[in-house]
Amino acid sequence: MKKFSQKLLLIGFGTCLLLLYNRLIFSVATIKEKLFHSRAHYYQWKFGKIFYTVQGKGSSLLLIHDTSADSSSFEYNKLIDSLAKKYRVYAIDLIGYGKSDKPKITYTAYLFVQLLVDFRKNVIREKTSVLTSGRSNAYVTMACYQNPDDFNSLVFINPGSFEELAKNPKRKDKLNKFLIELPIIGTSFYNIIFSRLMIRRSLKQKFYNPMHLKLNYIDTLREAAHLSGSASKYTYASDLCHFNNVNIKEAISKINNNIFIIQGTRIIGDYEAILYDYKFLNPAIEVSTIDRTKNYPHIEKPESTLEILMVYLH
Repeated sequence: MKKFSQKLLLIGFGTCLLLLYNRLIFSVATIKEKLFHSRAHYYQWKFGKIFYTVQGKGSSLLLIHDTSADSSSFEYNKLIDSLAKKYRVYAIDLIGYGKSDKPKITYTAYLFVQLLVDFRKNVIREKTSVLTSGRSNAYVTMACYQNPDDFNSLVFINPGSFEELAKNPKRKDKLNKFLIELPIIGTSFYNIIFSRLMIRRSLKQKFYNPMHLKLNYIDTLREAAHLSGSASKYTYASDLCHFNNVNIKEAISKINNNIFIIQGTRIIGDYEAILYDYKFLNPAIEVSTIDRTKNYPHIEKPESTLEILMVYLH
């Protein structure tokens, strides 16, 4: 009985230490307020407040970030000022990301599609072109497929492969999601995954030039991943375990809107196969590549990206 009590005491003590550790990490990661923006606006959506910025005059252009849990509209920081000289630029933090609210729910493609449809209708209030990064192209594709008259041109930077986007959660994914969402252990795991060290390691696979991986940039991503405390891990759990995927093959083949792809040539994997799949389903899709870049050509080579965008966008 005495040994059992000692074990319970040790477990309780360890749990308290983990709880304090997690609270400290969230506090330290967000204390510098690197995501502060003087042009901040909030759209009160049915599932929470959505952070966005808007600047410039002209036809509307909506920027949508990647789907990693440390992503936010900050991703387009090097493009916005230049784009705003010609367009009215809206840069949004999707629900569950950055400075937007992060409800403790399962994040699905349908949720993001509805957000984009409602944001276009209630905030932008006119047809808009869209620029996406990574697998967020899936949400715009479905929104445009359902409401083609709401959108002009679609530009996808390094879009997700059809194979990845079509993956459905399996039994092990549901278990992993459950474990990540556990209050203390799951939160500790999340904090390790989005520590400075692990973010740097992840980015080394996504950037061609490691010179872009400065501490200030890493800390900004770390802050985006930790705002709203432990609620931040729910987007990560849904993304990692394929709950936010959607098969977009039919939509891509039937969309009549202009679609353009900007592709980094040094990504891990066969980028040519991804481009072939998109053009096979929709031959009207136009493609431009930017050499010596990986997942984020708009960060590594913003000038080259802007040149292409000025040709593609209307």
